[in-house]
Amino acid sequence: MKSIFLIPVFFFASVGLFATAANHDDNGTEPTFQDFLAQFPKAGLPYAFNMEEMQTQLEQHDASLKGKRLDWQYYQYLPMIEESARHNRMPVYPEAVAAFETNDYHAVLYNTGRGYTKNLKSYHISIFDKAGNHLATHFVAGANPSTITTAVIDATLHASVQVYRVHWATEYQRGANDGNSIVSLAPAGKQTVQLTVGNMVEQVSWAVQQPAAPRDVLTADAK
Repeated sequence: MKSIFLIPVFFFASVGLFATAANHDDNGTEPTFQDFLAQFPKAGLPYAFNMEEMQTQLEQHDASLKGKRLDWQYYQYLPMIEESARHNRMPVYPEAVAAFETNDYHAVLYNTGRGYTKNLKSYHISIFDKAGNHLATHFVAGANPSTITTAVIDATLHASVQVYRVHWATEYQRGANDGNSIVSLAPAGKQTVQLTVGNMVEQVSWAVQQPAAPRDVLTADAK
């Protein structure tokens, strides 16, 4: 579905070199896993994404919605960032959203949303054991001109994911969409994901396979 073009190899090489040089704080010491966790606001489980809020952000094109990026020295704890960049053929800059803790795991939620309008969202959750070893990373929610994905993450670190197709009043135009609005959201798929195993850094493919039947359309007025 995405057009294919080549990213210069030197981009990934330069990222690796820069990250290596930046993997130390101002005192020359490498940040610890606890330092990394401290970059994320603590939150409780279950954790839910709000569909109406993401719809509003998608319609408003508000550049102020951009969050604070993680510093480079913490990228070492998010090993799937490079894979995400490869999928999107552009660099990603994670923004800390939330940190969770269970009896057996630590988890962090971050946004790698990017785009000309700065309102595209792509939320990922990375799971670690108590020693700080990375176990899994999954895309769980997001918003783009075609779809809105919401999720509820429960206390067992399973995510109930629901995807909606976005229908605009007029054809969406990147960078020139002021005044346009979302008139309906059509359910496009749902699934429960076990977040403690595997890796899926981009939007789940089952969410964009078949258009929903007309009777499944949820209009903006009916929400």
